[in-house]
Amino acid sequence: MTRRTALVLAATAAAALATAAPAAAATPFTAGSGTGHDLAVSTDGTGHLVWIDEAGATDAVRYCRVPAAGSSCDAESTTLTSPPGSPSADFTGDAQIFAFGTSVVVLASCTQCPTGDVSHDVFRWTSADNGVNFGGAADVGDLSFAGQSAYLSAEGVGLGVSGGQFQGLAPGPGIGAPITLGGAGFVFSPAAAPVPGGDKAVYAVNDLGSVRYRVFTDTDADPIAAGELNTIGNWSVQRTLTSPEPDNEETRLSSGGNGVLLSYLSAFSVSDVRVGLRAFNPGTDTFGGPVYVQGDSAVDDNGLDFPHHSQDAGNRIHVVWRTLHDGGRLRYTRSDDGGATFLAPANLALRESFLDPVVEAGAAGSGFAAWRTTGAAIRVVPIDPQPEPSGSGGTGTPGGPGGGPGGSGSDTTDPSVGGFAAGSRTLAPGVGTTFSFNSSEAGRATLTFHKRVKGLKVRQRGRRRCVPQTRARLRRLRRSAGSPAAYRRLLRQRRCKAWKKVGEIRREVLAGRNEIVWNGRVAGRRLSPGLYQARLTITDAAGNVSSTERLRFRVRRRR
Repeated sequence: MTRRTALVLAATAAAALATAAPAAAATPFTAGSGTGHDLAVSTDGTGHLVWIDEAGATDAVRYCRVPAAGSSCDAESTTLTSPPGSPSADFTGDAQIFAFGTSVVVLASCTQCPTGDVSHDVFRWTSADNGVNFGGAADVGDLSFAGQSAYLSAEGVGLGVSGGQFQGLAPGPGIGAPITLGGAGFVFSPAAAPVPGGDKAVYAVNDLGSVRYRVFTDTDADPIAAGELNTIGNWSVQRTLTSPEPDNEETRLSSGGNGVLLSYLSAFSVSDVRVGLRAFNPGTDTFGGPVYVQGDSAVDDNGLDFPHHSQDAGNRIHVVWRTLHDGGRLRYTRSDDGGATFLAPANLALRESFLDPVVEAGAAGSGFAAWRTTGAAIRVVPIDPQPEPSGSGGTGTPGGPGGGPGGSGSDTTDPSVGGFAAGSRTLAPGVGTTFSFNSSEAGRATLTFHKRVKGLKVRQRGRRRCVPQTRARLRRLRRSAGSPAAYRRLLRQRRCKAWKKVGEIRREVLAGRNEIVWNGRVAGRRLSPGLYQARLTITDAAGNVSSTERLRFRVRRRR
């Protein structure tokens, strides 16, 4: 076994990013639309992005290739070939992509592949020329991806995860069936990673707010094989973190020159949410103590969520997360010394909905972040951290516990808003109205539009929530039911009415009575007939956000 470099985790403040922003920040671009996105970066800085597109009659796995520091998908971007005999391909869960030198590997799960096969087959596409050309789909396993998988490039073996299930993935017979590594209850954000050295791997999952993990140990001198991974006796019993925080979520693992790292979201209280990072010790098969990397900026004390980290070939550690500050921030920090210190958090993108962000970089430290918006757009931005705009209330240093206030003497009073009204609450398609309201101070008004749609009650983060009904959610419900009769019964029990965000508009407002004249369109499109809810918030110059005011209106059908 090769010597592993230990990660020294210390909650020390580091040198901040330059306070003067570059002349022009990187601009995000839209690669496509869909779900289940994943990102990889080659050693030369080329970005590789995949996602599942469910918009057409047949699902597709889309691939976007971005040149180093590029601002769009290049001409090599493509749709990966569907598995043979699969004109009705139904891709599920999360697509996965990995880059090693000039090799690129994509994994995705599919039912109806071939047509009539209702099992969840895993298919693999490979490129030997840095994503310029991909071969056909090869069947390598039977699992519905839902989490963060890994890949052993030398062995040609995937480490696939799906909730509490795990499967080593490889073509041909004899790999074995999926095994259960997580709990029997509710498990979220599963992840897997090989331990550098070639004879161990780690599986981790969030089981209702508690991180649980298992360690695989190879029992012979040969390279790890899929069949060995799928033997439950080669995995340790379930373990928990030493001195765990009260509530841990969003589990992520990475493997690199710093060994195996675990990042997660830790909620000490509603006002104290942190991004934790721990290093795996392969000698004791335990994770060490945490460092909290997000610092104490007020920007990160507003809806911090969705942390993700990676290691590049230069052993830097890259971390991103989402906050709701001032319409949304994609936050970024980096450690150049194995985790001893982190740069002050900065922004990669502003004022979007940042769902499930991922970050990856090449050997030189340059790379990309990608995320999904509430409208299912897959967005990408080169790593180009920008300090918080002046006057937005963001201050602080990295390394300490999160959730501190802005700086000494900063404005901490939320604006108040009232008297929210609409000139008319029954509209024809494409016909607008005037929204009026009182604001206690000047700031930015954000007016979002949500449509009442069919919903399903699903378990999210340990709670039942009514969310918009989608094809993917119906498929998961059908699979969990086991029979048509049970599916119909479950569907009746789970039906509900949900609100789906369809767009938003922003306007600068003054203290006192304000009006927003709306033309009846969102993102250039008329609202379709139905019941809607308008939601209004005010954000002041210090980043303080008002409570949300709501009112309903209806768009009727044309007569």
